[in-house]
Amino acid sequence: MSVPLAVVAADSQLSLEENRKRTDQRLKRPRVYEKIQAFFRDMADGVISPILRLKTNKSLCNLQCQHCCEEPYMERDLIARTGKPDPRRQMDLADYADLSRQADEYGIFRFVLTGGEAMLDKNFEPLVAALNPDRHLIILDTNGWHFDEKKVNWFASLGGYKAQISLDSYYEAEHDAFRNRKGSYKKAMRSIEATKRGGMELLISTCIVKGRVFSREFQELVDFCDANEIPLYVTLAKPVGSAREHDEWICTKEDVDRLKELEDRHNVFTHMTPSYGMPGRCITVKGINTINHDGEVVPCPYMDLSIGNLNDLPLAEILGRGMRNKWLGPYRDECIIGEHPEFIKFHNDVVSKHLDTNPLLPVPYEDGFGLTGQI
Repeated sequence: MSVPLAVVAADSQLSLEENRKRTDQRLKRPRVYEKIQAFFRDMADGVISPILRLKTNKSLCNLQCQHCCEEPYMERDLIARTGKPDPRRQMDLADYADLSRQADEYGIFRFVLTGGEAMLDKNFEPLVAALNPDRHLIILDTNGWHFDEKKVNWFASLGGYKAQISLDSYYEAEHDAFRNRKGSYKKAMRSIEATKRGGMELLISTCIVKGRVFSREFQELVDFCDANEIPLYVTLAKPVGSAREHDEWICTKEDVDRLKELEDRHNVFTHMTPSYGMPGRCITVKGINTINHDGEVVPCPYMDLSIGNLNDLPLAEILGRGMRNKWLGPYRDECIIGEHPEFIKFHNDVVSKHLDTNPLLPVPYEDGFGLTGQI
């Protein structure tokens, strides 16, 4: 599903801030601007240009958060469970350069570097170069521990576009307890301040569990973001990763409704927030795909089922397969991994059965979607 690349100027629905960013990309990254214009022109016809979220470096991380969806992918977790490192072939710089080429041809314009903690990747600089920051917006997802003023300026000099910094409580003691490391709050706040001073695009990301959205702490975080003109991206705890056995963390309809109220009055958003005249919808395949360090493409950051491996199939073919899937392709007004009981059961049953005989995630297409008649 390639995207036509004619440039159009249909910006009437955009905010002044978004228009500023758009104009800036036209000057700094004309190819990115071209792809953005093509996408917003054609998205109503079903054209997609999802974020590609890259988990590099075997998801190495310096923290150990309480409800981390990434822990089962980390080398430290695998060695603790099996006594052996990950035996799968890892993507290298040549693979990422080829992915960049395929993404550009498809009309994709955003990469997110994540982990674990992406700043721990010793190949970070050549990786950014391989992804071609002239043709893609490169976004860093970080806990802020290593992202000080020097690193902010360094990332910007490489062509980095935005930093997404995690802050899981506005209260220092709570954040440090969640991260299981004292000092992580101060590092995150230093990182936020450094990013603002460096003039780089910035958002704060936070994860809510049941009830947090009604707390005084969460309102103070919203107020902080308002006062500092920082968008607040909110994710909801999902029954995956280290939260798989903690149903008590899963948000209710009351939590979601309260969050929607805050969205109406503040710069608070989730992946389901309506934008650009389009309704809020599930992001599977259409909005974001996670690419594991072994090349498996997962259609949501909170799922453990692959729709294909880049070592076996082209990106366009994998995304096309995902769009034909009865769960993933349709435009839904619900988060299926967070709100759809039937899909949650299907997902978790398949993952549990897989883990009985194979400790490696995600579940390959052939052993998950492909065997259960979901496509």
